Amino acid sequence: MDLETLTKAFGVSGFEEDIRQKILSAVSNAEVDDFGNVIAMDKSKVAFVAHMDEVGLLVTSIEEDGRMKFRKVGGIDDRILPGSSVVLYGDGFRVEGVIGIAPPHFQQQQQTQISWQDLYIDIGATSRAEVESMGIGPMTPAAFSKRYVEMGKYISATALDDRAGCWTLVESYRRGAQATYVWSVQEELGLLGARALSKKLEGKYVVVVDTTACCHPNFTGSAKPGQGPVLRIFDNYGAYNNKLAKRILEIAKKRGIPIQIGGGGGGTDAAAFFVSGIPAVSIGILSKYSHSPVEMVHKDDLRYTVELLNAISEELR
Repeated sequence: MDLETLTKAFGVSGFEEDIRQKILSAVSNAEVDDFGNVIAMDKSKVAFVAHMDEVGLLVTSIEEDGRMKFRKVGGIDDRILPGSSVVLYGDGFRVEGVIGIAPPHFQQQQQTQISWQDLYIDIGATSRAEVESMGIGPMTPAAFSKRYVEMGKYISATALDDRAGCWTLVESYRRGAQATYVWSVQEELGLLGARALSKKLEGKYVVVVDTTACCHPNFTGSAKPGQGPVLRIFDNYGAYNNKLAKRILEIAKKRGIPIQIGGGGGGTDAAAFFVSGIPAVSIGILSKYSHSPVEMVHKDDLRYTVELLNAISEELR
């Protein structure tokens, strides 16, 4: 399955059914647990984890004129919302919408700060009844409209966080790397899927593949796109400078696979496993413009990450 297919699937946190079905179609022995995580079990000591969900919006109410109020799902900068296009989705429907704002022609003075609470989703409807007739109601998710573009050595797409990681797991699985594979839910809301799963993976090493926001020297150090994935040894959840991290560095060096060392803002599913007593680290694919509709990753970093996962599966059996 290609990366474009995964990025164009819908999967706002808590509403991951579309992306879940895409992954199930590519992984023959996978099952879904009670929380929605997709798991392909193996007797290997190592488990690879990537999260399926993406940041997005959730309808909270519908105005009489058909406009919809919403809340944010996950960390989204309010500044990117005005002028964005979205897709509201559910069982059997996909509805295009936009988040509009008054044009400068009608503004007394240029607005310097706009809050998401001031905005609406507009789908071209003229009444609440018309919106409801499309299947839309409170708690309907809205994902950013999907795009996928190759730009030189980069790919720019919606939801690369963390469909890039999802793809590396699917590709490693396709190549026969022996490991337990996990595609988790609701990472963007506090690592919820991984927390629910962590107690079931006792005795395994966990390697989480996520994107790492790039490129801020205070967080990612000197790491640069195209020079290999980043072994995240520190983020907002703590430090991961443990024996597993050192072993992965040794494996990369032994196999001649480029790898970088850095930190990250926020956190990853690795924290959920770590606090449950399972040795865990996170491999970060450097991503520009994280949590926006135009995220970018370097093609070489995707390739190197797959090579690293395959090497880890062979060395840590």
